[in-house]
Amino acid sequence: MLDAQLALFLAEGLGMHIGTRTKQLQPNGARVTAVRVEDDGMHLWAYVPQAAASRVVPDLQATGPAAVVFARPTDDRACQVKGVFAGVRVATTDEQPFVIAQWERFLANLEKIGIPRDALAGWSVWPSMAIRIRVTAVFDQTPGPGAGAPIG
Repeated sequence: MLDAQLALFLAEGLGMHIGTRTKQLQPNGARVTAVRVEDDGMHLWAYVPQAAASRVVPDLQATGPAAVVFARPTDDRACQVKGVFAGVRVATTDEQPFVIAQWERFLANLEKIGIPRDALAGWSVWPSMAIRIRVTAVFDQTPGPGAGAPIG
């Protein structure tokens, strides 16, 4: 479902947000700082700072569905990955360089459009929770005639 080309796009330093819903079907969400697509292309790991994970993990455990939105700041290329909660764990210290590097690429992309790194200096990135999602659908969200169309 997530081919190698799309997996590279998702990891290049994008603005990312995970959306969930409560038991009462109210929307909820949190910032994602990094993602890793598994080799099977059917699962991804979304790294969410622990401070924010407490907002969405209970929703995922109670209801299951998730949507992760990805947008490149420099040209608004975007997609949405929908899926089902498949597990959560504390991100390991071995994963920290990966998470920080992806976050740094996002900050570099923001700088390209005039947003200084200092603007996000207070945002927590680590420690993180790793949320595993089984991908069920992928949609183009880039503004234009293909917006909303399925990918893959």
